[in-house]
Amino acid sequence: MANPLPPAATEPDPALTRVTQRLVDAPERGGLLLDFDGVLAPIVDDPASSAMPEELVVILGRLVRRLGCVAVISGRPVALLADRVAVDGVRLLGLYGLEEWVEGGPRARREAAAWKDTVDGVKGRIAAALAGAPGVVLEDKGLSVALHWRNAPDRGRAGRMVSQLVEVLAAQTGLTREPGKLVEELRPPVKWDKGASVMALHDELALREVVYVGDDRGDLAAFAAAHEVGGAAIAVDHGAETPPQLRDAADAVLVGIEAVAAWLTTLADRLDRR
Repeated sequence: MANPLPPAATEPDPALTRVTQRLVDAPERGGLLLDFDGVLAPIVDDPASSAMPEELVVILGRLVRRLGCVAVISGRPVALLADRVAVDGVRLLGLYGLEEWVEGGPRARREAAAWKDTVDGVKGRIAAALAGAPGVVLEDKGLSVALHWRNAPDRGRAGRMVSQLVEVLAAQTGLTREPGKLVEELRPPVKWDKGASVMALHDELALREVVYVGDDRGDLAAFAAAHEVGGAAIAVDHGAETPPQLRDAADAVLVGIEAVAAWLTTLADRLDRR
């Protein structure tokens, strides 16, 4: 686990209080849906080293006992989520929901699994193209592949190189391009995103209230879906890296994962007192 989080100094936020109250008023049919990186785990230079602080494991365990659904919906592979989010009862959806951890193992949507050979074929081409590109890291996600340039000495140059490479490969293979914070991804061209995952959980569990917490472009679809079903969206702000449209689309904003931990603690406390 990562090091404990420092305490977050936060002032009462009326918008956040209103979102909290929605879950407190209907806990048995309330859904708390969260991204992983930048929400439950700090953003780190090496994507393989991301980890959730121990205190969040405890808090999520408390919330699972009170809410109708607690789920993590991430662009990461679901096997990684199963390793890093070791909390019984938390639903785990990886690759934006193209796969879910079910009965002790990953289960991919059939239409996405059909693209595995194409994804596997593109990995070698990417590795060859990245030779001599310092600081650019290839992340093999199984059914997708991501290229990170957070560690590149010249981020601007590395970003342009990665974007050009991904654009060419997407055109040649039919894979879909998914941009993020200092990362580009190639994934199966399946009409499924975090928004579809939010809708699926809402419908499956007949949730009355849905609150989604995210920090990147891929979370915008989840924000829209939460609003479509009458729920709310919380943006986690990491400064200049955070897309402005994410803040604009949110009902409330938390600054950094320390503030996320503080809010989740407040929510758990209020649910316990209910």
